[in-house]
Amino acid sequence: MKPITKAIAVALIQVLIVCSLGAKLLYDRRTRPQAWFKTERYDPNLPIRGRYVSLQIELNDSRSPEEIAKKFGNEMQAVGMNTFGQECGSIVLRSGTPAAEFDSGPIWDCDNLTFVRRRVADETRLRLNEPILFFIADTAKDPTSLPRGDELWVLTTIPRKGPPRPIALGVKKAGETAIKPLDLN
Repeated sequence: MKPITKAIAVALIQVLIVCSLGAKLLYDRRTRPQAWFKTERYDPNLPIRGRYVSLQIELNDSRSPEEIAKKFGNEMQAVGMNTFGQECGSIVLRSGTPAAEFDSGPIWDCDNLTFVRRRVADETRLRLNEPILFFIADTAKDPTSLPRGDELWVLTTIPRKGPPRPIALGVKKAGETAIKPLDLN
């Protein structure tokens, strides 16, 4: 076999691998559920920056505040700790709303997602520990600088395993219930 034939064969295999990944993502977007998540900008300290927004999403916790206090009371009492109650699990839709479904396994052996609770004022919020990246155009305005009271939301595909895959960003204006998708083109 000539070297040029081998090179073409290797290039064709690489193109097929990339196309199969793209086909899987498109298939998931068509067949898997989609949901809006409330989110906040998460700015990691990375030396390499790109035109993306790193987001941490919030979910509904199926447990009552009493159940959370019973399970994580010692962590909640710790002075100076803003985060507590780390658990493994996955994301499911319940009545059209995304929620965390927790595993019973140990936290150091998560095979899917990690969730953590965070104290904000007198409230506890459940967050996905792994940030998700939303890539934006070079000419797009930063969608995370919002007026006070407005909330940033992200529409995602929820895969069987792994973090949600972002599709679009939206804003919920203060006092409104509807989410308005942003045009970032």
